[in-house]
Amino acid sequence: MGRARREKDGTYHGDLPCKWCGTLIDQGGRRRPRQYCRMSHRWKSYGSHVAVIFGGIFG
Repeated sequence: MGRARREKDGTYHGDLPCKWCGTLIDQGGRRRPRQYCRMSHRWKSYGSHVAVIFGGIFG
């Protein structure tokens, strides 16, 4: 598993895994670390959270 480190100038360097699929994402000097490798993975994660909430309310 990769690790990104924060430099003194506030940028991240290294790799972090995607929260959905686990693919390592190169941070390449970004100010905010990327959490998902694709926008579709961000939407899938959001959809799964919404489904859990609605399932708890109406289930």
